[in-house]
Amino acid sequence: MQDKEGQIQVRQHNAITNARHDLSSVQLDIYFMLLSLLRSGDDQNTKYEIGVLQIEEITGRRWNYQQLRDATAGLIGKVFEIEENDGLLQVAMMSSAKYLKGKGKIQLTISEDLKPYLVDLKNNFTSFQLYCVLSMSSKYAKWMYVQFSRWKDIGYYSYELDDLKVLLNLKDPKGRVPEQYKQWGQFKDNVLEPAVRQINELSDINITFQIEKKGKSVHRINFTISQVRRLQTIIPFEMSDNDPEGIQLKNKMYSIGIQDNKIIKKILEKPEMRKKAHKWFYDYNHKKEEIKSPAGHFRTSIGI
Repeated sequence: MQDKEGQIQVRQHNAITNARHDLSSVQLDIYFMLLSLLRSGDDQNTKYEIGVLQIEEITGRRWNYQQLRDATAGLIGKVFEIEENDGLLQVAMMSSAKYLKGKGKIQLTISEDLKPYLVDLKNNFTSFQLYCVLSMSSKYAKWMYVQFSRWKDIGYYSYELDDLKVLLNLKDPKGRVPEQYKQWGQFKDNVLEPAVRQINELSDINITFQIEKKGKSVHRINFTISQVRRLQTIIPFEMSDNDPEGIQLKNKMYSIGIQDNKIIKKILEKPEMRKKAHKWFYDYNHKKEEIKSPAGHFRTSIGI
């Protein structure tokens, strides 16, 4: 559904939000796009089509055919475990995927037993912005963003470090596989800080954190969550796949907060404006001093 500012909101049941994360970035993008297509009244025969170009435009990442095949095969094999009143439900996330020849689209179906946890939710759900989560490249940022979106109205949530690692599939609670990023410094540098940075740069929430120690070891991470108002409409407009340079430039503008489609279209329509924009991004990526407001600096520099 869309909110009053034109942003696409998607929902999932908290039983899924709380599920242990073991999906790749590509699989998460397909799953989140699928969520955005679900509608009340969909039946067991409903098929959902996702355009590959559409996801590439939003994410700024190119996918090849084998990547997509591997991703959907993994989604069909992914099983959610959901505690229901009368027992434990084990259900596949997706029941089938069909690649439509010559259309650049994937046709997907989902399990009927899973739909009550995804469609027409009235309570006990997590709501988050589709464009924000697709803009992130880190699989950890994507899943943590969804987690924190659940608590954005409260503004605070706390995890024991081991529990967060289990949620992110970095630690097996039964100890059958080796733990990844076992040292705090490794986890902070490779997972936590990059994820928080992407969430803060690309989403409608802002995250800060503090740690608690037991002795010399980090035991708990306390997160503060604040909501950020996004004034621009962030539904991307369609572009031809024959203009990869334009798609790349558009995604760069999205990444710094230039999300007004009228401004983006104005820049892409004129070669001289494209050159100015490319020069700005080159200078920005090689800057020696921090630019506090990249979007404002960009607009001023190229004369908008």
